[in-house]
Amino acid sequence: MSSYCRELHREGADEYDLIFFYTIVVTLCWGVATVRIIDSHTHTYLRGPEDLDLMAVAGIEGAVVCSYLPVQPSGASTLKDLFNWQIGVESMRLSSYHIDCRVAVGIHPRSIPTNEIELVYDRLIAIFDNETATAMGEIGLEVGSKEEIDVFVQQLRIAKDYARPIIVHTPKNNKAAVFEKALAILKEEDVDGSKVIIDHLTPDLVPRAREFGALAGLTIRPGGASPGDVEAIISKCGPEGVVLGSDIGDSPSDPLALPRTVRQLMRSLSARDVELIVYSNIRALMWF
Repeated sequence: MSSYCRELHREGADEYDLIFFYTIVVTLCWGVATVRIIDSHTHTYLRGPEDLDLMAVAGIEGAVVCSYLPVQPSGASTLKDLFNWQIGVESMRLSSYHIDCRVAVGIHPRSIPTNEIELVYDRLIAIFDNETATAMGEIGLEVGSKEEIDVFVQQLRIAKDYARPIIVHTPKNNKAAVFEKALAILKEEDVDGSKVIIDHLTPDLVPRAREFGALAGLTIRPGGASPGDVEAIISKCGPEGVVLGSDIGDSPSDPLALPRTVRQLMRSLSARDVELIVYSNIRALMWF
């Protein structure tokens, strides 16, 4: 019995609460059990234990935990603490729910510190020297300012030096133009596209990411991609080179986004194609 269920019992939840919980989980898992799932983009350290419990019960085997803070850091120590939290605490917390974890560290374009950025670069280098994180991310551009570009380029160079996968952020606003700017930088820096996820894409940008050789990341959340969008993309472009993530964090998001999507996709796509986009493609890149 999951810890969430134990908590329901401990708090004296009536039988209707328990029946409701089991009904939701069983309904979600019906038809999903044959497909393995890794969530390719999360910020689980911003969510409570009940969400991790739901993910585990619904069959999510792994998660990529990316760096992001909802505030601008005042200095290097804030980001160092975030990286330590991801590597030393969050990975163990996920493990306690039997969810395998891969950590991606980096300076999100909305989390660029106001000073001491060179110390953050030094910390990233030390992390990759010690092999305590798998990937660089999420990094990228929000508006495409000179500061963002400089930080993006520096981190790309560190990731290249250590042959690490890279998770690239694209913004909600002016997405296509910022995407093209980020893509141009990736090409200028001679980054191997096969080591890159360009994330939070809209359906029209998926072919552009695939032309570069990058994995196209689709985010299943309010305002992001829908299961119907995923189905249309896979029908048009195929499942190779596409990954799905929930982006669970401080914004509206669903820890069960991927199981719900799998359940819907299984009605029209093969189990092989579905498993590629929710498991095999991200597993190959992130060494799960």
